[in-house]
Amino acid sequence: MAQCKQTAHEFIQNTFSPAVAVLCSPDAELLCHKNNLSFVELVQPFCRLTTEVHIRDPNNVPHTIKNLKITMRDMNMQLPQAVTARKMMNDVVANSQPQLMEGGRGNVVTFGSYDLQLSASTPWYETYRDTFLKVLPPSDHEFLSHCLCCIFVVSSGHSDPINAFNTLSSNQHQQQTQFPTKMPRWFCPGILKYYVLVHDVVEGEDAKYDIAQYQNLALRAEAVYQSMKSTYGGQNCHLLHINSRSLHAAETMHTDLPDPWSQFLNKNNSETNSKKRNKARYYIAWEGAEYDTAASSSVVDDAFPTKLSEGTMDSPALAGPILSNSSLVDMSPDSGEGTASTGSLASETFDHPLSDPSDNMNHVDSPLSPDKSYEPELNHTSSKGKLGERRQGGHGICLTTSDQDRIKIFMHELCVRALIPWAERQMKILNEQHASRKGISKSLFSATKRWFGGNKPSGQVASNQNTTVVYSSDAPELQMRRLGDVAFLFQMYDFAYNTYHAAKRDFNNDHAWLHYAGALEMACISMFMSGNPREQKYPFHYMESAITTYLQSCKNPLYATRATLVSTEALKSRKMFNEAALQFIKLTSEESDLRSALLLEQAAHCYINMEVPKVRKYAFHMILAGHRYSKSGQRKHALRSYSQALQVYKGKDWALAEDHINFTLGRQSLNLKQLDNATAAFKHLLTENSKQIPSQQNAFLREYLFVYKQLLGQEISNYGSVHSNTLPELPIPILDNNATKVIIGYKPQHSQDKSGHIGYDYSESNHARWEALEEALVSSANNGIIPITHRSTIQCFTNKTDNRFNPVAYVGEPITVEVYLVNPLKVVLVLTEVTLLWSFLPSIPGQEKSQLITNEVFSSVKNTLANEIIHTQVIDEIVLPGNERSPVQFTLTPHQTGELRIVGICYNLSSSLTDDRNVKPSPANTVFVRGKQRLDVQGPRLNNTKEEKSSKAYGPDRRLDLVIQPEMPQLQVSFCNFPKSLLCGEVHAVMLQFTNIGTSPLHKLKLASSTPEFITLGGQGELPKFPCVYQTTSEVSSDETKCYCNTKDRVTNVMDIPLPNRTLQPKNTVSVPAWVRGNDIGGVHDVHFMFYYQPVTNSPKVRHRLQRHTAVINTLESLSVRSMARRANSVHQTPSSQGSCIISCEMENISQVQANRAYVKEIQVNQVSCASDLWSVQYLSSQDKPEITIGCRETMHLCLKGTKNAGNLDSMLGKESVIFSDVSFSDQQIKSSTTPCADFFLRSKSHNNSEDVVQSKTANKLGEKNFSELNCAIQLGMTLIILWKACVISEDGEVQIKVGQHHVIIKKIDTIFTSYPFFIIPTEKPPIRFLKSRDELENPKLESEVTTQLVDINFNHQAQVTHNFQNNKIAIVPVTLLLRNCTKSTVELLVDTSTSPDRLSNRSEEKFVNPEVHHLTSFSWVSQTMTKLSLDPNQQRAVHMTACFSKPGIYNINRLAVFVTHNRDSSEMVLQKHLAPSVVVLQDVSAE
Repeated sequence: MAQCKQTAHEFIQNTFSPAVAVLCSPDAELLCHKNNLSFVELVQPFCRLTTEVHIRDPNNVPHTIKNLKITMRDMNMQLPQAVTARKMMNDVVANSQPQLMEGGRGNVVTFGSYDLQLSASTPWYETYRDTFLKVLPPSDHEFLSHCLCCIFVVSSGHSDPINAFNTLSSNQHQQQTQFPTKMPRWFCPGILKYYVLVHDVVEGEDAKYDIAQYQNLALRAEAVYQSMKSTYGGQNCHLLHINSRSLHAAETMHTDLPDPWSQFLNKNNSETNSKKRNKARYYIAWEGAEYDTAASSSVVDDAFPTKLSEGTMDSPALAGPILSNSSLVDMSPDSGEGTASTGSLASETFDHPLSDPSDNMNHVDSPLSPDKSYEPELNHTSSKGKLGERRQGGHGICLTTSDQDRIKIFMHELCVRALIPWAERQMKILNEQHASRKGISKSLFSATKRWFGGNKPSGQVASNQNTTVVYSSDAPELQMRRLGDVAFLFQMYDFAYNTYHAAKRDFNNDHAWLHYAGALEMACISMFMSGNPREQKYPFHYMESAITTYLQSCKNPLYATRATLVSTEALKSRKMFNEAALQFIKLTSEESDLRSALLLEQAAHCYINMEVPKVRKYAFHMILAGHRYSKSGQRKHALRSYSQALQVYKGKDWALAEDHINFTLGRQSLNLKQLDNATAAFKHLLTENSKQIPSQQNAFLREYLFVYKQLLGQEISNYGSVHSNTLPELPIPILDNNATKVIIGYKPQHSQDKSGHIGYDYSESNHARWEALEEALVSSANNGIIPITHRSTIQCFTNKTDNRFNPVAYVGEPITVEVYLVNPLKVVLVLTEVTLLWSFLPSIPGQEKSQLITNEVFSSVKNTLANEIIHTQVIDEIVLPGNERSPVQFTLTPHQTGELRIVGICYNLSSSLTDDRNVKPSPANTVFVRGKQRLDVQGPRLNNTKEEKSSKAYGPDRRLDLVIQPEMPQLQVSFCNFPKSLLCGEVHAVMLQFTNIGTSPLHKLKLASSTPEFITLGGQGELPKFPCVYQTTSEVSSDETKCYCNTKDRVTNVMDIPLPNRTLQPKNTVSVPAWVRGNDIGGVHDVHFMFYYQPVTNSPKVRHRLQRHTAVINTLESLSVRSMARRANSVHQTPSSQGSCIISCEMENISQVQANRAYVKEIQVNQVSCASDLWSVQYLSSQDKPEITIGCRETMHLCLKGTKNAGNLDSMLGKESVIFSDVSFSDQQIKSSTTPCADFFLRSKSHNNSEDVVQSKTANKLGEKNFSELNCAIQLGMTLIILWKACVISEDGEVQIKVGQHHVIIKKIDTIFTSYPFFIIPTEKPPIRFLKSRDELENPKLESEVTTQLVDINFNHQAQVTHNFQNNKIAIVPVTLLLRNCTKSTVELLVDTSTSPDRLSNRSEEKFVNPEVHHLTSFSWVSQTMTKLSLDPNQQRAVHMTACFSKPGIYNINRLAVFVTHNRDSSEMVLQKHLAPSVVVLQDVSAE
């Protein structure tokens, strides 16, 4: 927080101090010039008394004066002209820059959530303030800056010193009386005159004086001094001895004495230039970088040249010799932000608006104030020639310590013996006049004076007074003001306050507003200086009234500014920062931009120093100050102010304000040739949170590119190349680092692959599927064992894969890196010559440490050496629309082993120079720069231990750090004739081509698929020739064929691919036929293929390699088959055909005719085959087999008979085989036992049996392993293969013939099975029970579906019986009941004819039937009503029974009940189902 070097009391004492004029003779000046000083400069460091002195007020009360300071002024000094004064104040502000603390970061203070770097001090404000007060012209309404005394200085070497003193005194008197408006102004007619005789102790540098001559000179000087005392009085004279050291001795000796004059003197031009070249650097808030106030070259100083050509001051008001109030107001021109054109950085030379319009101005060096502030160069016509002849060297070189002590004594005697007594006398005189006036203030004379003006002279009012009242110099009101000023100058503040307070009433009554404002101002200051802060309250309203009167009534902004400068220091010392800020803001106006900027900045510091800091007000006023600094031409201070405000607005969602600040910072830095800072500022305008319109964003982008290109050009001109020869990072586009993907190996292009819809699938959702396929392949290659060291191979590394290990790539194989570019702006970005950046550490045998190689170069010229090591793809152009996220793929091909790290991307970022979108970009109207973006990926967050959960710790992610291994065999797979779409069940022949594009052989080639039922490579008999699908024969026979296969074990999804000599040599190609079959469910299906192979030469690091492919198949609906088997009801079955069944098939063409879409016009069923180890099928009809054609949306029923084989000898011998029986409906029979028909049957059976395996395992856990002998009662175990040929109408109307096959696995009787799988909707599960009941654990039960069909029931009787009911009322019909045990265990049966249900009527309706009618329409069993017997496995027995009929008709004799039990417990007998009716017709022949 800014702190001034002086306290408020010290500042006020230095501002209002007694002024003393000095008039020297030329010979005295020559003596002083030996020390490179004038007389005023000589005594300047000693003008403050170090001891306390005392003074008495007019009431004879003593007062102590501490640290009395005397202001020495050369009598020949004149105030600078208005233009010079403005330039002086502008220069002192421009040359004063902030100095840093250690570390280069200044003071960082925390205010709530803000960490602000604040300047420790504001020296530019202090120097401006001091300079302003020194060039402020004096006014007649006050006497604080008027000279109280005049010192006449003559050398003792003068021929007639007394006459010289008289001449100087008369000159002073003549100037005071004849030219009262000429500088300096005098306090009163009777000023103090003080005479100083300067004696040179060593007279002359080269003269050699003896002792006698030296004594004569000393005696002469003493004599002259005595004469002076007798003439002018002893208290008004002083003999000063100086130059005790000769020039020769001073030049030869090396003294380390301090130089007290250096802080008061102006620097020469060389020192000033050196200071400009070595200015400090300070911290810029927006970037965390140091800001060089002078940059690193001289071009920055050119931003503020001494002479500018922008314009000249032609105002006649500025040409006068005296600086008036109005001429000092406008101290700076209005210059907008960023005067330099963005189209060029070449600075034009302007005339400085504050420079002197005349080139013949004469200046001399003049003293500085003790606080190191700037003292303007003042006109000194009498000694300008001598000043130019100053010797080189230090100051005071001829002065010894004794000489300096004599000067201190001189100043002390001047004050104590002359000035203070004179002030006491003057105060008594003025006080007596005031007392006499006060006595007659109520008289008639006083009233008359108020009406008629009294002693106020009449005439025109001075234009610079801005008041309606003008007092004469001896007016009582002014005498009272003189009394108050003398008391204030000599620190009698209570007396001064009372005097000012009394004077302000008179001025107020007289409407002398300028005098009234001055009295108010000094009364307020006197109160502040006199009192204790705890005892007296600061009269803030006095100063407010004074400032308001200065501004509004007097139109005098200069004295209002002085009052503000003094008052704010008093307010700040009392911690009244809010009031001080309001006073600073009140003085801001359009009259002076520099003054307004300084005051606004001080107001901002007041807000930040309050007890509760107002941070946002601080930032807002710093912005206003920066704007006014910019208008005044103070670009460095404007840059500093904006950077201070940015600390508050940055990152606080003040998007537009932040953009304005950054843009202004960029422009100001550009004007100052600070291109690095300008680039950093414009870079922050290109963010994703920008709320600017597209045209403004495009303008920001052009600014950034232009400045950045100039920065690169500057570095090339300074260093010969870009600094450090690295590419800087560009802000746009943004890289989505964690979304970066790294793909190892070749990626087949659609144009190269013979099947364009087959490619890679790198979605994270399929990673588990690929991992399962790899484990299956590794297990198959290692005899069913997965090695402990096995780690799943990752070919596509993403943010969801395990990236703890480095990816492994191989020499000669490409590496694809997919990077997501995000355009945060609303404008189109054009990137050209885009490529990856990498660093490579080659592994060279015999070298422990290799040299790091990188392809990062500044220019876009191709790096030939790096490209030979790592071939890098270059993308010519990428167009990113606004607010878009686009993936871009780059390819690297390593040619040497080592360690490769992907660093980022480099590109040329370009933008059009015009907003017209119709203009095509060209080198003439575009600007581009080359830069880079870094790729830094972040690993997964660790959340295992307590420490990791409580902190943000991330694991390693090495997907961009690759290890390059030597060349390996590499497999390339091509799919020939691979379909894009298939019908459901369609079989299509394809050709797989395997090419080893590597440099070494491979073997153990395997294929695994996520859907093993989709593809087969053959293996059942002779393979059909490509592109044929099935093997056919023209000889249609019903002979059964056998196919040996693994019917017990499940068919795995791993297939071995045959290779010649079991190896595939480099550059060789092998073609392998394969067949694919469409899914049974329509829709789009993804089929994943993984190819596994091993290098012939074993490598400890790489045991196997993989190739992944994904096919997208669109499956169209074709045929739907529904089948059900029932037990045959024939009683004439031979023993060999016992247990036959009837199979009904319902086939439907479910394809629909739709526009612009392929559909199946008709389906021809060529053949139905049965694959089973126990069953064979036959066509049920005895007629010729018709041709079966099913049109669109048509359905056809087909009945077949299934018979059990007498016995499969292979099964008896332990061999595993499947018997295929065919029913052909065409002239060509398909060999169903060969590839691909048998293969797809086995794979589909394996697919369907997988669920049965799971169910059987579950059943075994429940203790149901003994029920298998009973379950066989309903199980069939056959598969129907429907081979068909379809006529397909494609989208373009072309007719295509396709073949395929459907499988219907019939597992049990009386159940419908389909060719398409059923998805059972899961029902709500009952509540989980952790403990089962004892009955469930000890007595597992069979399903009712099995227990009700353990025995096959058939009736054997005459179908038609004739009987004469007239002769015999009862007809007896013998019936044989055939009972066959369908299980493999012994069962107990009970045949009950007494409770048999009526199979032809509903028993629920019999209670409403007349019993007589029921008796007439029914029959009765007339034999044993209950028969019990036992059946061995597969045994058939006959039970002879008799049915009795009372009238003719048609009867269903299936009216009995059969109960069966399998555990000899009669209480668990189950009623068997026998739904098929057995009809007998009784015909009456009595009528015949």
